[in-house]
Amino acid sequence: NLGIAFLDKLRRVGFMQSYYTSTYLSRKRKRQLKEKIIFYVVGILIAILAAFLLVRFCFFGITMRGDSMKPNVSDGQFCIAGRYTIGSPKRGDIVVFQKGEEGSSYYIKRVIAVPGDSVWITDGKILVNGKEIEQKGSEKILSGGLASKKIKLGKEQYFVLGDNYNNSEDSRVASIGNVKRDRIIGKVILKLW
Repeated sequence: NLGIAFLDKLRRVGFMQSYYTSTYLSRKRKRQLKEKIIFYVVGILIAILAAFLLVRFCFFGITMRGDSMKPNVSDGQFCIAGRYTIGSPKRGDIVVFQKGEEGSSYYIKRVIAVPGDSVWITDGKILVNGKEIEQKGSEKILSGGLASKKIKLGKEQYFVLGDNYNNSEDSRVASIGNVKRDRIIGKVILKLW
């Protein structure tokens, strides 16, 4: 009898051990699943936050409207621009700026002259500080507009032109004029479709 009771006890201990082992494994699997879900949710939230911060402080997208920058940027072409958080626009940069106050239209143009420069458009040529600069457009400039007379740029002022010189509303017209630095949002760094 003692032997049978002992074997029965061993059987019950083995059953209990397997019961506790399966319960432990089941709980472990559930805990691992919860940890995986939390890991993915946190990862997605971090990715969304990083994307928001990049768009808010570093980059933004804009679609070109009109033909004023042809042949270099076409109507409907999507561009990625980097914000000028550090540094300032340089001569030759294609920039995005607002025409007026917050909420007004956005324009894409090329910086021709920077603060302190003098600009003059004569005989279809662009002169910056008395020297002719290489033109990005393919045609001769027919109208110098405000730049038909020499313009001296003040502090924080930029002179911008569209590459399609004869079909562009830019610094040559009074409604835009010299663009102040605080109106320039960013520089086009990538042209897509």
